[in-house]
Amino acid sequence: MAEQKLRAAVIGCGLGANHAYAYANVPEYELVGVCDINPAVFPRFYERSRLAPGSVREYLDYHDMLAKERPDVVSVATPDDYHTNPVIDASNAGVKGIFCEKPICINLKDADRMLATVTKNGTKMSVDHTRSWRNPYQSVRKLVRQGEIGPITRIVAHMGGHRSMLFRNGTHLVDAVCFFAEAEPVWVMAVHEQGFENYGTEYKGEGGKDPALDPGSTIIIEFANGVRGVVNSAKNTPAIFEFDLQGPMGRFLVSDKDGTGRAWKTDKPEGSLTEVPAPWSSGVQEFLGDNLIPAVQEMAQMIWHNAPSSSPPERAHNTLEILYGALVSHSQGGTKVQLPLPRE
Repeated sequence: MAEQKLRAAVIGCGLGANHAYAYANVPEYELVGVCDINPAVFPRFYERSRLAPGSVREYLDYHDMLAKERPDVVSVATPDDYHTNPVIDASNAGVKGIFCEKPICINLKDADRMLATVTKNGTKMSVDHTRSWRNPYQSVRKLVRQGEIGPITRIVAHMGGHRSMLFRNGTHLVDAVCFFAEAEPVWVMAVHEQGFENYGTEYKGEGGKDPALDPGSTIIIEFANGVRGVVNSAKNTPAIFEFDLQGPMGRFLVSDKDGTGRAWKTDKPEGSLTEVPAPWSSGVQEFLGDNLIPAVQEMAQMIWHNAPSSSPPERAHNTLEILYGALVSHSQGGTKVQLPLPRE
């Protein structure tokens, strides 16, 4: 396919400001439209996206925008409980690529429908689990694939602070575990933090803005390749976000704090560890819009050259399956729950 500039549009002008900034600041795209059901958000959108006020055509109905602008790529940046219809409608309208905010959606039946639709239509899709494109995470996964610490056996993930929420930010934590494990999850066990003993098996986060509506949780995840993930998330702990990857020949620790981390190696399987310089560099940008630039540039390559996504919808679907498996496990007293979950 010829590499001509792609027409991009954004649905949802809250988080969508970061998406619009990314499209407007790379040569692969022309930003042709933005949409939100509330016209009062547009002034704040321009401020956050660093675009000139009125420089993009504005819409209140995304169907209207899809019909008039005929975009090649659409970002769906609505609240997490309103992803499903815009993704399905954009795919059915013939867009070439969709960049959807995380989590993919908030119930498994909708996730099934979304995945089935983009697959049927051949729509390229990525989900904004942002660390999938950040250099430290990409570099560490490459080192793991090269066998630098032997076959990975354990991934221990930590998230702390008041924004430790199973769905809102936990989706990033769990998805990054899947990013490193690179296999299908087969079972989970989970217990929530105190205060959420009777949370139930449905997500009640109402868009993910209130931490009191979304529990932190400790989750054990078994993957089909034998990798086991341990996810530890709790509000009443220090504000950290990090991953400890272990194999028979070493250990990598990668953290959001400085974007670099630490590394240890051993000269024999299961031997004593010696710390070595971390063989990767930082790549974390302070402005969220800058962090999305690699993602939208990758989307162009997905459309033009059939490049793979660093954050495909299939993995986002697995992530949601794990989150709901955690709800079911906790509701059953922390029992082992097989995945995928049955659909009613």
